[in-house]
Amino acid sequence: MQPSTEEYRYNMVIFDVGGTLLGLHERAPFQEFLASVGLPADDEHARNLHHRLIAAIAARRDAAQGLGADGRELDEWWRGNFVQARPDRSDLAEEMFRWLIQGRFDRPFDDTVPTLEALRKLGMPLAVISNFGTHLRGLLNKVDLLRYFEFVVVSAEVRLAKPDRRIFDLAVEQAGVPRHRLLYVGDHVGDDIEGAHGAGLDAVLIDRRDRHPEALCPRIHSLQDLVGYVQPPTQPARAIVFDMDGVLLDSMPAHLLTWQRTLAPLGIEMTADDLYPLEGIPTERTAQKLTEMFLEQPCSEEEARRLATAKRAMFREICNPSFVPGMVPLLYDLRGRGYRLGLVTGSARSVVDESLAPSGVAELFDAMVTGDQVSEGKPDPEPYCTAAARLGLPPSECLAIENAPLGIQSAKSAGMACVALETTLPAAKLPLADRVFTDAGGLRTWLLSPG
Repeated sequence: MQPSTEEYRYNMVIFDVGGTLLGLHERAPFQEFLASVGLPADDEHARNLHHRLIAAIAARRDAAQGLGADGRELDEWWRGNFVQARPDRSDLAEEMFRWLIQGRFDRPFDDTVPTLEALRKLGMPLAVISNFGTHLRGLLNKVDLLRYFEFVVVSAEVRLAKPDRRIFDLAVEQAGVPRHRLLYVGDHVGDDIEGAHGAGLDAVLIDRRDRHPEALCPRIHSLQDLVGYVQPPTQPARAIVFDMDGVLLDSMPAHLLTWQRTLAPLGIEMTADDLYPLEGIPTERTAQKLTEMFLEQPCSEEEARRLATAKRAMFREICNPSFVPGMVPLLYDLRGRGYRLGLVTGSARSVVDESLAPSGVAELFDAMVTGDQVSEGKPDPEPYCTAAARLGLPPSECLAIENAPLGIQSAKSAGMACVALETTLPAAKLPLADRVFTDAGGLRTWLLSPG
């Protein structure tokens, strides 16, 4: 039964096998192997052999990218791993390879069968694309997984290997649905994620041990996350709208320095305590507020524009903004899960483009609202109302991420829920926020937690 295109985000989930569904993660088979060849087979010796083999595989995995179109290539790669696992007994490599082909080392991960069962209960068709030898179907049958899949594409059989897009094209043809309605799940960024993306499929990295925290792709830590992943997101909102400075970019120190240098000729000596509560409002308005606060006299629009222009020029000269740790991976995670993403900032569009475009992050946003695109900046609700309209959603179905009081006020006045990060100000100075998080890690856990 094909899932309703309205009910789910995808019509089929396609899996990699090695490292995704199956792995060499249990030590018991290695005890059995050692005993079979007459070597000490206690837990310590099995653990040592297992550890050495896993280390060899990890060290040589990237060198295996693209292997598999010729099954002999993979066979030799595996033999090399076995030699490295016991270099003092290289004669064991062939016997270990025979055990591998017979499926005596591989075991399903703990989350494999529960996930396949849960997806099948949803009516979600499942399939496999794997860089593997011709023994794959026998292995899947041995561990009772073959029955879950509509089809299995094996590199050694079709003589094509990931990340070659042609092996994905074969699966698209067999699936019989548009490629953007297929989700690929794998454990290797090159073969699986980049390969699937190159063929026009969505993809998610299974990263059970959190080895790739900065990977620029969606990640899950358990296959069971896929049950929620294939469904349209609703909690905590359908769209997530980010402020830029102090939320995405660790740029507020540079803003402080350039404002200090811009205003110093006027005799103004300012600190972070003066600037950070104003963060989020357009640059010209910031110039007016700061000069009027310190000089206690009106600042004309012409003078504000002059100061803003000088400040922007100086900012471009000195600032090489870095991202707040963890925020870029979070954007990929949210985008991969189907959330619509927005950006609302008091900075000009030119500054946004210069700051975000080189990293590719700008492409992740469905809507951007900059300070020079609105009549009233933060704390007025206009910026966030405009973002919701561009996202095609009511503000009540959007969640704002802020770090400053005026931004929080703007989002809340627009009818959005708003949470904050303590990147520039402590929680005590962010009383209007619905929640406050110390860092992106806490925010990520909350945003991506089931339910």
